[in-house]
Amino acid sequence: MEAWLLYDKARVERNINYINIYFEECKKRNIDLKLILIEDIEFGIKNNNCTLLYKNKECSMPQFIIMRTINPLLTKHFEFMGIPVFNNSFVSAICNDKQKTYQYVSKANVEIMDTGFVKKGTCISIKYPSVIKPSFGSGGENVFLVKNEEEFKKAIDSISDENIVIQKPASDLGKDLRVYVLKDQIIASILRVSNSDFRSNYSLGGTAKIYNLSHEERSIVYKIIELFDFGLVGIDFVFHRGKMVFNEIEDVVGARMLYSKTDINIVSLYLDFILNEIKA
Repeated sequence: MEAWLLYDKARVERNINYINIYFEECKKRNIDLKLILIEDIEFGIKNNNCTLLYKNKECSMPQFIIMRTINPLLTKHFEFMGIPVFNNSFVSAICNDKQKTYQYVSKANVEIMDTGFVKKGTCISIKYPSVIKPSFGSGGENVFLVKNEEEFKKAIDSISDENIVIQKPASDLGKDLRVYVLKDQIIASILRVSNSDFRSNYSLGGTAKIYNLSHEERSIVYKIIELFDFGLVGIDFVFHRGKMVFNEIEDVVGARMLYSKTDINIVSLYLDFILNEIKA
């Protein structure tokens, strides 16, 4: 059985340990895993069919693909070619666009901080302080807490994305929660805290520790899970007045915190799930 692990070139070096875990676990399952760079792929339509070239050549297609880069169009292309992709194109299209995410998750009737959807250059009213972030983005990149018009204009100029999210900040700044979800199961929850930044991302220097969800908090997570057909994701929450509030969903979720803070081998669990899914 052949499988592809798709990355963009820029992310390979910093994720090499995680990639190696995939190779180790695939070898145990007799899966021939290939690391494929998205920069080496050309895709489109030929003779009215979806086609794909790898390194300028036609190639045999794998039995499944693990998408570790953000490209909903390519994910959908693979699916049109009959290849299962994890995560699927719907998860990719919704969860990598914060505007779509907030709009869609609002159906679950879970608490979300008041949020405005803005296109750069349009006239808007804003209350300070506010959190400004691109609709497309992850890892806390280009996320700003602005307290006046000057900071707001500087933040907007720093964001290249045309679509902007403006959000009321949660009261408990520098603190958030990542809930790792596999399909419809909560695998682990990790609290991230920063004493130096309103962003608590582990990759930005925040500390992390295991967090035990209350019954009420678990029910909030399951309301979101019911909206999607997840593979492996991270559902992130902030805290407002001590209460867990939905923030975003990481499609291409990192696993450094899981491997450093728990004995959970998430890659092993993920591969077993995928093999079960493609046999169904």
